[in-house]
Amino acid sequence: MANGANDVDTEQTLKCLHVKMYHPHNRHDKRIFSAFNLGRKEEVKAEEAAVFGRDVNVCRFKLLNSKASRLQFMFQYFKPLHSSSMAFEIKNLSKKTKLHVDGVELDYLNKVDLPDKCMINFGDFQMLLETEDGESEDLYAICCEVSQTPLVQDINGPVMVGISETGQQYSQASTCLYLSVPSTPPPVEVDENDL
Repeated sequence: MANGANDVDTEQTLKCLHVKMYHPHNRHDKRIFSAFNLGRKEEVKAEEAAVFGRDVNVCRFKLLNSKASRLQFMFQYFKPLHSSSMAFEIKNLSKKTKLHVDGVELDYLNKVDLPDKCMINFGDFQMLLETEDGESEDLYAICCEVSQTPLVQDINGPVMVGISETGQQYSQASTCLYLSVPSTPPPVEVDENDL
């Protein structure tokens, strides 16, 4: 009995990386994400990297699409210097495809720390990542699901992105919006006489 009580006291929750994935061909080719245990938390040892890619012998998370690289990217669990909490980083393992993390472009073997919520994309793949807190330093979890709608929407045309101290406006030819809620129709103007 005392042993069981000690186990309850020492049990720690796992930090979990939730990955929502989208690919435009998934509607026609259900194989793309078929090797994933969708909706289930998969435990990974802290010292092991979670590798995504096409190689079924090396990758724990298999992307069954000919456009995916044999080794696409990996998540690594680590403790930042002078920090008590664990974190994730992502490293691009593809020599042919650049990886974008919230608009930051990563070439082959470049890596970056993941914020608590971010968007990554490569080729036609889009993934929304969200971190759920946990205390364990020995294990972490990854939970994947598939979205049937795009997670990123491209906007063409000038988009105002800021005003400098001199008052000059800067614009960008295109940008990305992250969709977290379904789009709503634009407001309709109503004339006072119509009321």
